[in-house]
Amino acid sequence: MISLAEHLSNRHLSLLEVSRRTHMPVARLSQIVEGEDASLAEMRKLSKALRIPLSTLVAGDEEQGQERVSVLLRQTLDQRERNTTSSMAIISEQLRDVFEVAAGIPAQNGWLDLFRGLQASVEQAESFAAIFRRAFAQLDDHEPFPFLSQTLEELGVLIAFGRDPQTEGVSAFAGGHAVILLAPRSFRPRMLFTLAHETGHLVARHGQRNEDFAFMDSEVGGESGNNRQNEERFADAFASCLLLPGSGVLRTLELVRQHFRASGPLGDVEILALSRIYNVSFEVAARRCEHLGLLPDRGARALYQRISDDFGSPERRADELGLTARGDIPIQTSPALLAEAVNLVRDGRLSAGKAAELINVPVNMLFAANSG
Repeated sequence: MISLAEHLSNRHLSLLEVSRRTHMPVARLSQIVEGEDASLAEMRKLSKALRIPLSTLVAGDEEQGQERVSVLLRQTLDQRERNTTSSMAIISEQLRDVFEVAAGIPAQNGWLDLFRGLQASVEQAESFAAIFRRAFAQLDDHEPFPFLSQTLEELGVLIAFGRDPQTEGVSAFAGGHAVILLAPRSFRPRMLFTLAHETGHLVARHGQRNEDFAFMDSEVGGESGNNRQNEERFADAFASCLLLPGSGVLRTLELVRQHFRASGPLGDVEILALSRIYNVSFEVAARRCEHLGLLPDRGARALYQRISDDFGSPERRADELGLTARGDIPIQTSPALLAEAVNLVRDGRLSAGKAAELINVPVNMLFAANSG
């Protein structure tokens, strides 16, 4: 558990802003920040206002496991990140909870043997992605990959929605289990890319899967400058190649340009169509085109900015052009986690409310899984 003062500092929130959100007097908030005990009702208000779990504000008796995960997170934390003490506290607690539920699930990480002997690097990302697509999803080099979540579930990777909205994604190995946490977002292509990025971290660590690790990303898919850690750059490149295979991108763009009778340099219409076909954002599709040499350096960013200035957003521009909407991108809490949580409730080891809290799902979802 960390202090309320640390949570506020990490989230750059003033007492005045917290007072506005909670309707609590600034003077009272100041007393709590300085160490005075708060009532449970006050803590609940703060939890809701700060969008953090109540348990990270209230001391519990399970902090040893949480601290072990915190150490793992600190060891692999990207040094570019802002102060992440608050997020680490939330994520550490959640990973501890997920691993507690997963203890009864047989660990499956043999799929990583397929990458044995291969060195994860940006230059090899296309090869890694091609192996994953062919071996685990039976996809050729042209097909979209919206069902990555189900593929990972079949491989035994456990997926849950993260409790910390400021953390885009988390990947971890512990006790033989591979876990991915995803921030719930309304824009599913963003979640799909994050899922692919976190898969890249698991793949990059294929030779160390019996060594516990946890990797936390407050953002993914940014500019891949030389100052980025090698593993982050690989994870971004792997995700891009996994969702936008090079030969498929080239062939799709050729067909799109024929359809729109486009000539000259690659333009926004073709990239918007590409993003919808492959279930990614415009930014991801444009950066992929840049990496393939179809746009000049920094061309993706410049094109995104121009579209945003002229039309409000790439998605609005695509809708105005009448481009076909993306299909369904199914991402859900792993059925294996839901099933094990239900088993713990049936055995009387957990209440339904506690089980739902541990894997971060609504109680009614647990009831639905139980009835199924």
